[in-house]
Amino acid sequence: MENKVIEFLPVEEFKVLKVIKVVGNEWNKFSGYLPYIRKFDSINYDSKIGDETDEKILTILRNSFPNSNLWINEEILFKGQLDNLLKSIEGGSRKLITIQFAPLISFNEAPGLAGQTFHAYPFGFDLRLQMGEDKEKMDLINDYFICNVPYKKIDEIIKTIKPI
Repeated sequence: MENKVIEFLPVEEFKVLKVIKVVGNEWNKFSGYLPYIRKFDSINYDSKIGDETDEKILTILRNSFPNSNLWINEEILFKGQLDNLLKSIEGGSRKLITIQFAPLISFNEAPGLAGQTFHAYPFGFDLRLQMGEDKEKMDLINDYFICNVPYKKIDEIIKTIKPI
């Protein structure tokens, strides 16, 4: 067996792979994986614990699919590491899932913000399903979610998430 050279990525390319295992309900059994990348930032982001945004993404998915959970939480530091991990979750088909990140504004703050403009950011995620191309079953899978994040932080938060 031959030794394999493992190379570090440049520091600015370090990232964290998050993969949520999405598990369907009793009436529409399926399973799949929803991967996304978070920007590696040891000062503002704890890669092992995650943050409020990771928790909100998992929570909105659990609202529709209660048995879903964080499956992979891996720092990507080496060349080829991301590709190898993504190969391990490939299944039979994919379904596009939209998660729209929308500004969270409290009722008490709303009067003082009247007239201001805010943006929502829809992101398309590939749900890698562990089943064949069953159109009827796939059509029953909820494919649109809204993730409310603090309006003061939304523009910065969306820069740290990348669907893959």
